[in-house]
Amino acid sequence: MIFLDSWVWLEYVFSGEKTEAAEAVIQRANTADTGGLIAPTVITEVSYRVRRVEDNATATETVQAIHDFEYIESLPLVDEIAEYAAELRAEYYDPGERELSYADAIHLATAIVHDDCDALYTGDPDFGGIDGIDGIETVVL
Repeated sequence: MIFLDSWVWLEYVFSGEKTEAAEAVIQRANTADTGGLIAPTVITEVSYRVRRVEDNATATETVQAIHDFEYIESLPLVDEIAEYAAELRAEYYDPGERELSYADAIHLATAIVHDDCDALYTGDPDFGGIDGIDGIETVVL
């Protein structure tokens, strides 16, 4: 199973420079063999950015499209993940170098806590140098 960071979805929705790579990761995640994982904060970030760039209707459609993928699941944010995210952010946040946001820390913690997840896909450079934590490969597209 692979975690799909907000960056992957936004790159795909807005047809960025790495749209093809983002689409390939989404399609791979949406298979019974691999499976995909997101956290509620992915929905928050994607919905917010699409509302800011496009409009409310497009944001609603985008979120619905994410939920419609058969093999991509959302793991609820629970206290265990939130506390672990705080630990990860405290350890890996480096002002001016690696500004790991709270949402990014939640995404990483969610990927680590889920027993079947083995990789987190993103394009966010703030994940650079964070790899191999509890068996999670961090792939920066």
